[in-house]
Amino acid sequence: MRILVTNDDGFDAPGLAVLARAFAEAGHDVLVVAPLAEASGSGAGIGPLRAMGGGIHVEAVAPAGLGGIKALAADALPALIVITACLGAFGPPPDLVASGINPGRNVGRAVLHSGTVGAALTSAQFGLKGLATSIQAGSVPSPYETYDGSHTHFESAAALAVTFAAHLERAPARTVLNLNVPNLALGEIRGVRRGSLATSGLILAAEAVKGGPRVRFHLGVSQLGDGDESDETLTQLGWAVVTPLASVTEDRRPEVGDMVATAMGSASRFLETARGASK
Repeated sequence: MRILVTNDDGFDAPGLAVLARAFAEAGHDVLVVAPLAEASGSGAGIGPLRAMGGGIHVEAVAPAGLGGIKALAADALPALIVITACLGAFGPPPDLVASGINPGRNVGRAVLHSGTVGAALTSAQFGLKGLATSIQAGSVPSPYETYDGSHTHFESAAALAVTFAAHLERAPARTVLNLNVPNLALGEIRGVRRGSLATSGLILAAEAVKGGPRVRFHLGVSQLGDGDESDETLTQLGWAVVTPLASVTEDRRPEVGDMVATAMGSASRFLETARGASK
């Protein structure tokens, strides 16, 4: 299987090299194309198109740990890298887009803002499969994502990513998985669970800072609760968690449909009045 490996942390991030090498050792055809600079929090954004009149700068790189795997750095956000690869700019389009390994979980509503997840979701727009892989930063069971000096077990996340990739090869088109792994050695992980998206996000509050035009964000997580099967809680408890994600979809809630129908009626009457006034 041809796999594009990318991330939102930059081409020289250690998790990227571990993931790419694991796929190569499993026998896959691996191409690494990652951002030239840090692009965390970019979601599925592609940047201002007007700035791309001269094209995207791409250069060959050789970050540590890749050992013979072709790697390119692009001055572009992760989603744009995926689009470019799917259009054949780097050779045959990939079968799978694998993004990561992100140091820090991408769970709950915060996945909307994740460049790691955004890259995987972008693949679905081209009928491909996507896999976003993240590992908790710091010690488990601490819920916080602050790096505390502990070793990051990228190898655990990579091994699980290779396992899921084998099944994604046979999955329906546009299947996207979000994999979050506790920062533990493989033998210490409790198992694998399917988790729902937590209702919390990483940013819980924001406040203006006195004395200047600055805003301070307050980060946090949900409190553990009985019966909570969310990705956030399960990873805190030492489980590797997989969550299938859908890309852009139509909102089919009946109450939303009723509102839209009413709004359409108002808009139609407005246009009829405007047409009458112009005669």
